Amino acid sequence: MTTLSDLQTRIATDLTRTDLTSQIASAVGDAIAFYARQRFWFNVTRSQTFQTVVGQQAYTASDLAVIPNIVKIDALFIPQGQSIYPLDRYEPADFEVIAGGMSGGGKPRAFTYIDQSILLWPVPTAVYTLRPHIHYKLPPLVNPTDVNAWTTDAEELIRTHTKLLLYTDVLEDPDGMQRMTAKLPDLIAALRSESSSRLSNGIIQGTDF
Repeated sequence: MTTLSDLQTRIATDLTRTDLTSQIASAVGDAIAFYARQRFWFNVTRSQTFQTVVGQQAYTASDLAVIPNIVKIDALFIPQGQSIYPLDRYEPADFEVIAGGMSGGGKPRAFTYIDQSILLWPVPTAVYTLRPHIHYKLPPLVNPTDVNAWTTDAEELIRTHTKLLLYTDVLEDPDGMQRMTAKLPDLIAALRSESSSRLSNGIIQGTDF
């Protein structure tokens, strides 16, 4: 399994340079940050849940660690027994209007996402389990032995984009830059194709790809 250190070492080997350790580390982070905005099968999930707190409207990292790293909430559900209750999504400005138009609380029926927080309406008067379907940013790679999908499933994409950044900003090598630029579309297309296959439900619909 490719670790962060393995990825950085391979980039240095590809470039035949041993003097770019800090530049490679920085460029890897920039490449991951760039693609974290895009949706692939490995950065969407429905497997995490959090519980409401009576009288609490806003939910943050203290309630579910991934909440500040959400790129988009596709849906939010309250599972209860054999039933699933979807919450309506509102833009923050519209949520402000509906939330301000009702005092008291109840079972949440609507939500918005702002300030890296999920806000619920009405304010819960009981404990409910909520299950978000989300596109989110994976935890950052910090230690040399850290591993996630950016160093495994998307390793070639990140390695190629990192070299593009280095050829462009550090080495000032137009030929290398062009070679990496030429490779990227096929790598992105392959990941998107696999994502479509893994996430497909058999219904043709618009995507964020």
